[in-house]
Amino acid sequence: MRIIAGKYKGQQIVAAGNNSIRPTTDRIKESIFNVLGDFVLDARVLDLFSGSGNLGLEALSRGAASVTFVDKSANSLRVLRKNVQKLKVSEPVQIVKKDILAFLRQNKQPFDLIFADPPFKWNRFVELLPLAFLPENLTDFGLVVLESERTHDIEWETNVYEVIYQKQFDRSIISIFSRKGVIDE
Repeated sequence: MRIIAGKYKGQQIVAAGNNSIRPTTDRIKESIFNVLGDFVLDARVLDLFSGSGNLGLEALSRGAASVTFVDKSANSLRVLRKNVQKLKVSEPVQIVKKDILAFLRQNKQPFDLIFADPPFKWNRFVELLPLAFLPENLTDFGLVVLESERTHDIEWETNVYEVIYQKQFDRSIISIFSRKGVIDE
């Protein structure tokens, strides 16, 4: 894996040596960041299921103000710390070892951009998305980027949030959500 663009462009990062972790491919990552464009600049980012930090580190490279990485795997967080050190990241970074849903229930500092890239077997989206859209977790104009398996049953639109972009890749589907009615079509 590598950082595609920005300050850390071309730098290699390592993935956790764990078969349960499915790093976002460069192709998918490039698609996500092409859609996000300048939205990443100066954003406070939350990288849930952070694994090796692939998405959050790419966001930092492209101008995010800070990233909070959350994962419950000690092995993943060990690899993430190595990647942060290898890149000599100068932006504020917080690394939290915690269950994702527990973190969202307790957080009180809203983010501008939330990445959620759970393992394919994870299927608690009915809890994840409503928690992500709480005012304590996401700013009014914030976005949630979700990578999921195409077969997962996900509530794509509610009275709180809606999909503003979606694209399928092999087994994955990338969905970008905003608060309902915030983004003009």
